[in-house]
Amino acid sequence: MAVGAESLRPARERTIIDLRSSVSRGLGWIEREAFPLTIAALYGVVLLLLMPGELVQDSWATLVAGREVAEQGLPHRETLTVMAQGVQWVDQQWLAQVAFYELFRVGGYRLMLLAHVALLVTAFGLALVVARRRGASAVSVFLVGCACFFVAPWGWQLRAQSFAPLLFVLVLSLLISDGRAPSKKVFAVLPLLALWANLHGSVVLVALLVMLYGLGRLVDRRRETVKGAVLLLLAPPMVLCSPYALDLFGYYRRLLIDPPFGQLVVEWQPPTPGPITAVFYVLAFATVWAIGRWGGRLSRFERICLLVTLVAALQATRSIIWFGLTALILVPTLLDETRVSRAKPAHPAVRTSLAVVALGGVAAALLVTAAKPAAWYEQEWPAASAQAVAAATEDRSARVFASDRRADWLLWRIPQLRGRIAFDVRFELNTGAEIKRLQRFFGRTGNDWQAAARGYDVIALDRDSHEKVRRSLLAKTAIREVYLDRHLAVLARTAAGADR
Repeated sequence: MAVGAESLRPARERTIIDLRSSVSRGLGWIEREAFPLTIAALYGVVLLLLMPGELVQDSWATLVAGREVAEQGLPHRETLTVMAQGVQWVDQQWLAQVAFYELFRVGGYRLMLLAHVALLVTAFGLALVVARRRGASAVSVFLVGCACFFVAPWGWQLRAQSFAPLLFVLVLSLLISDGRAPSKKVFAVLPLLALWANLHGSVVLVALLVMLYGLGRLVDRRRETVKGAVLLLLAPPMVLCSPYALDLFGYYRRLLIDPPFGQLVVEWQPPTPGPITAVFYVLAFATVWAIGRWGGRLSRFERICLLVTLVAALQATRSIIWFGLTALILVPTLLDETRVSRAKPAHPAVRTSLAVVALGGVAAALLVTAAKPAAWYEQEWPAASAQAVAAATEDRSARVFASDRRADWLLWRIPQLRGRIAFDVRFELNTGAEIKRLQRFFGRTGNDWQAAARGYDVIALDRDSHEKVRRSLLAKTAIREVYLDRHLAVLARTAAGADR
């Protein structure tokens, strides 16, 4: 027995030594990566604590469309709204919509929002990892990460696009990595594009980057001509790997080439200088200046990526998110050429403590938000508002004209409104003339600005955006207010104004 005990002692000692070694390596890694870990953790904490605000009109549109696909199959004709009734509906984002709908069915708003946060934090964290692997210092990655943290806060909203940032970072990292160390792994971008083609329309931008990379391979390296040709020729077909296939030509043409709703939706307009876009313009200016000064540190394709995503961002506010992720990966290397890389690093104990506290903050935020009651997640969308609209539309012939911010939420909460609500955020289904009528209504312009809502029995207005419209309508004796809270106003036509 004694001999057996003695023989076990070296094994226990080796286990203890191995454990100590693993802990030491782990702490060493945390100390080296303290700054990237801290900014990634802060990103996660902010997204977790702001989850109720991440539910917006596009979130409800995603859930409504996901329910349609799950219950009715892939749609081809519009049946949800009055104005676009019967119009061809190419639901390019169907897979993302179904994914979020199924997450809701399994775990409600809590699971759905946690999955959304996980997607965004993983994309941000992976971009930090790629930047470090390219050789950028931890301090430079941290500083650029701070800027990219706030470069596109509207990208925090839950929508079909939530899947796209992670795919964007994966594709861009594969292309950049292949440019520095050629590998067959780069061909993985093709199935990623095929998957993306069913999640979000931003796949078109990334397919363009893949084509440009393939073209560069054809031009620069003769031994890479096959790879270049494959990427150049197969990237476009991947965009069409969808149940809608060739119908996507018309869809993308309508959305990308002078969309009729471009002047109605802020995200589709060029970014106007202001507080919310200030970080973007600072980052854009700094990036252009750094490329001009130290652009040789980047490959030609990397410079093209920054240029293409910057041009896309300057054309439409919604595209700033792609420039931000590209800058997060590539700009830290340029920042290392400044005095930042020569700055005296903080004490190792300070760096380690900072990272541990930040990671602890993520764990605490996760526990706090996961323990919140279900009502916390939809606090900006009170059930009483939806109940008021449901009561005002008990008559199945009653039709509703709602603000775009509330329309899909009402469709989600009151499925019986299917086919009875005027329009929703899928403005691509509406004609240019219909969109102009909506602009006149909500802008109260023209002698007959109320025409867009004529024939609708109930009008539901978002008070944050359309309080002036509410007051103007109440000045008409044929309209009365049946419900009012700080979010929503519900108006109904009197019998005398039913035909007005």
